[in-house]
Amino acid sequence: MKGNPTAAERLASSPAVLKAFGRARAAAHGARGAAAKVPGPADGPASLGAADLRDVRLTALLIDGGQARAARQQARRLGLSRTLDDTSAWAALGGLAALLRVIDDGRRLAVVVDTASARSVFSRWAVTAGFVPVHVDVMRPEVVGRAIDARSVDFVARLHPHSSVVETVDADLAHAADALRRGGVVVLTVRLGPADLGAVSVADLRSLVARADEQGLTLLGDLDLDEGVRARELQRTDETDTIGLALLAFRRR
Repeated sequence: MKGNPTAAERLASSPAVLKAFGRARAAAHGARGAAAKVPGPADGPASLGAADLRDVRLTALLIDGGQARAARQQARRLGLSRTLDDTSAWAALGGLAALLRVIDDGRRLAVVVDTASARSVFSRWAVTAGFVPVHVDVMRPEVVGRAIDARSVDFVARLHPHSSVVETVDADLAHAADALRRGGVVVLTVRLGPADLGAVSVADLRSLVARADEQGLTLLGDLDLDEGVRARELQRTDETDTIGLALLAFRRR
């Protein structure tokens, strides 16, 4: 006899979730036409494109606060909404760069899933750029195939402060891969540091990338060896949460 449904099953079978995903898909297809009716300056967010983020790395290690502050300042220059969280800005800018440079064809029709809330920095910036993110956690078991169809999503984000942790990051990538169409992208962050804090070491990251490749996920960009050395040094000190974060972008083959 089957027991009571799990929280994931209740979410997956929720009519509200199903309807929200359908509305978002329809809205994404109408986003370009709607945006065309709203006048704006030629150099404003409406014209934000892949070229504006060509210098933003899709896979990188955040190892000092200066990097994060620079990312937040760049976002402001691009006309993106303000945030006081430098680390979230760094992660969201990398996610947005992957979305615009790898997925978008200029029409803003991609099906984008942010596993966090509509108030996340990434979601707010994606909306500013013309996308309509869906907020359902496709990295939870049994959501793909119930709440949404497998192989139906273009882009999945799980970004700071809602990073993956060492215990679940492999499963997170596997579930995201199930949701993604061929050529789709998943971008996530994971903390660098001791495993007992839910973090991973630089060596663990390389092992994670190899395991992801076995699941059909190809890393976009490279892990910088010099950054890895500095990250290991910083892990031995008491640093703030503006450092010690890995941004990883994978494309489904």
